[in-house]
Amino acid sequence: MARTRPDYRPRTPHCCDCGRQLEVTRDQGTIAAGAAILPEFPGAVCEDCLVLIEGMAVTDFKAEAAVHFIHATNFEVKTPVAVQNYLDLYGWEPVVVGACAVRLHADGKPSDAFTLLKNARAEGPAGYYDVERAALLLIDGETGQAHDLLTATTTKDHPRWHHWNGVLAHSVGRTDAAVEHWRLQVAGHPDDFESWLPLSFHLMQELEDFPAAEQYFRGAVARHPKHQEFRAWLGDAILRQGRRDEALVELKAALELEAVDEKFAAGIDELIAKLEAGED
Repeated sequence: MARTRPDYRPRTPHCCDCGRQLEVTRDQGTIAAGAAILPEFPGAVCEDCLVLIEGMAVTDFKAEAAVHFIHATNFEVKTPVAVQNYLDLYGWEPVVVGACAVRLHADGKPSDAFTLLKNARAEGPAGYYDVERAALLLIDGETGQAHDLLTATTTKDHPRWHHWNGVLAHSVGRTDAAVEHWRLQVAGHPDDFESWLPLSFHLMQELEDFPAAEQYFRGAVARHPKHQEFRAWLGDAILRQGRRDEALVELKAALELEAVDEKFAAGIDELIAKLEAGED
């Protein structure tokens, strides 16, 4: 089916095989469309075309799962088309829109990313999308514009407001302020695994304060016991203090968890092999 150029506004979804118009049900971030949703294409199909589909197909698709696929999937179509298809399915679902903007930006389409966020801001909530814009501006090194957006918003506008204020403070050399923002981010949103990331990098890579990093990662692991990276980083923090046997226990436990990234998991396996062989 011929598709029009993405305009980054939700449209009526159609079967991605035959083009038939599909009904969509949206309920608190979970959607159902046609006979099934294809996260990796992405799109949806009607009942008649479902038998022709190869690959993953789901009936109910949560926004949190969509965010994962938007960030991690090598789509079968070009990124702008994939983003448009997700918008057609989810409408102005903030977390999905934000993830789509990040993916466009990461794939070399920054103008498209900001167009999407501008369109979404007009629909609201404006503050949420201002923080999303600030995040992309910080990635681009535009600290002044990011500062203006973050100053005009509050923690009520976006769950990662402290996260991005910390990134801003860090980028202009205000390390103490950055650390305070990141601690408040973890305290306010401990179940969001990304809340834990900036301060972990600061402790491990910038300060090389491995005892503090160990305690920090123990907290992260306690809150996110199935997250492979946190368990592996705990092992790394212990290893850097010279406690090889304890580090091995944590690294082996990390390897048993579901891989976040295959290359990362392979790195854990390689490190375990070196440690067991007595290498430094």
